[in-house]
Amino acid sequence: MNEHESIRAKLLQAAAGLLDSEETRQVEHHVHGCEACRQELHNWSFYTERLRQLPQSSAPAGLVERTQARILREYAPSAPHQRNDLMLGALALLGWITSLAAWVVLSALTGGVLNLAGVNLLDALTWFAISTVLAWVTAGAAAVILRSHGMSRRVS
Repeated sequence: MNEHESIRAKLLQAAAGLLDSEETRQVEHHVHGCEACRQELHNWSFYTERLRQLPQSSAPAGLVERTQARILREYAPSAPHQRNDLMLGALALLGWITSLAAWVVLSALTGGVLNLAGVNLLDALTWFAISTVLAWVTAGAAAVILRSHGMSRRVS
């Protein structure tokens, strides 16, 4: 982009008074010697001046306060639900971590022995796996039920 195109791109901003002093000086220097840019700057100045004379719309009185009050009214009741959701998530995570920790402890206690105190380790691991999966499914079902119950209370 050459200097003429660069200045021409700034003419609207110059007419609106949006340029800094250095850019304004560059535009003024250029339009002093360029008839086409001088005419375009004159046209843009005419338009911006007429736009400034148009009535300016304003927001109704109290709109900001009413909007803030409505936001607080609609979203404040959801804060306890968010805490409940966080608590439910934390409890589910605690249950899963406890279950996994029990797996680690059982593995460490058995030391890889297949028969511990007359109990077949494979039977014990099978029972433990089934009970863990059932605990996880129960926790998940409880989470879904509590979540849907919470949503139905918010709607009503």
